[in-house]
Amino acid sequence: MGKTILIVATLDTRGDEVEYLKRILEESGHQTLVLDAGVMGTPLFSGDFPREKVAEAGGKTLTELVEAAEKGADRFEATKIMMEGVRAVTRELQSQGKVDGVIGLGGTTAAALGVAAMKELPIGMPKLLVTTFIDPGTIGDEDITVMQTPIDLVGMNKIIEKVLSNAAGAVTGMVERGLPPAIGARPLIGLTALGVTTPAVQKIISRLERAERDAVVFHAKTTMLDRLAQTAMVDGVIDITPFEVIPMALYPPEYVARLVGAPEVRRERLVNVLARGLPWVIAPGGLDMHIFPGTGIDSVPEEFRDHAWTMHGPGIVLVRTSSEELKKVATFIAEAARRASGPVAVVIPLRGFSEASREGAPLFDPQADRAFIETVKGSLGEEVEVVEVDCHINDEEFADAVMKTFERILDRGR
Repeated sequence: MGKTILIVATLDTRGDEVEYLKRILEESGHQTLVLDAGVMGTPLFSGDFPREKVAEAGGKTLTELVEAAEKGADRFEATKIMMEGVRAVTRELQSQGKVDGVIGLGGTTAAALGVAAMKELPIGMPKLLVTTFIDPGTIGDEDITVMQTPIDLVGMNKIIEKVLSNAAGAVTGMVERGLPPAIGARPLIGLTALGVTTPAVQKIISRLERAERDAVVFHAKTTMLDRLAQTAMVDGVIDITPFEVIPMALYPPEYVARLVGAPEVRRERLVNVLARGLPWVIAPGGLDMHIFPGTGIDSVPEEFRDHAWTMHGPGIVLVRTSSEELKKVATFIAEAARRASGPVAVVIPLRGFSEASREGAPLFDPQADRAFIETVKGSLGEEVEVVEVDCHINDEEFADAVMKTFERILDRGR
């Protein structure tokens, strides 16, 4: 039996292309649902979800959007309404099990609309974006496949026909392939990592494999890990490297904007992990540093130039976190641990939190580490187990301690 593929596009500007793609997909034995996210212009056909319905799902009527546009309203205001409508329609289709994959088609605006639909779908569901313009920031960490077109998608010709034929082949291949039966049978454990804690992560992965568990690793950020937790695709978290707590706990919005070009920073992490009660082991990997782009201490913000520092590659400066900073970070972590609805434990290495702070390394500062340890223990009291291990974070002994602790809280959570 064929699969159902959702096509998201603007039928006033891409009607011919969508009609061609729809025909190819249906000739391949699949069903299609066409969602029209356009506002101005006249659509070539109405689709299964006409623009009027999409606008209403987004909170306004199409007439309101058209009238506002004719009066000079910012185009993006209408786009935001249509994006919300796209999300709402896609969520409903997903909840009813009526969609097996999605393909988005068009330029900058259409790409944003397609991505809005794709972000409503679970990890692993086929998502293909065919676009003339790729903005990695729009896609983020999503598992979206991008096919860039060599020419603009305006009017049919043999090049566009070939592009759309290839796109149809790609998305049908993905929806037909599915997941091999052997995949997904073993528990999946999420780990956090940075280059300076990679040895620890690798050691823990090998131990998880021996325990017949699979690992999925996230580099310095947990947005996607938390989405996996929301959809019940992960069964526990070993948070070896909660580095993203550094900006969350220490940096004001204006500083983050200067540092990473974003207007604000998230102040919460692993919300779904905590809410679902997943087993959560926390370690202080990477909390011994700030990470700045630059070529030396003179290129980092002035307020950090009295800290110890080292280079991590040709364009990255690692700057040591102070005792006072680590007290704030420890308080942030302890507050999150107390909010968790499932079993939690903290495992702390006493001889350094990363490769850059091993004894003899540039960021070695046991006094600052001790400030973190004492604050965590004082903030948690008897509520959460704290395990101290007399070794470095990348040592075998630490991996052993983490795994023993993880197994222990797994048993406690059953």
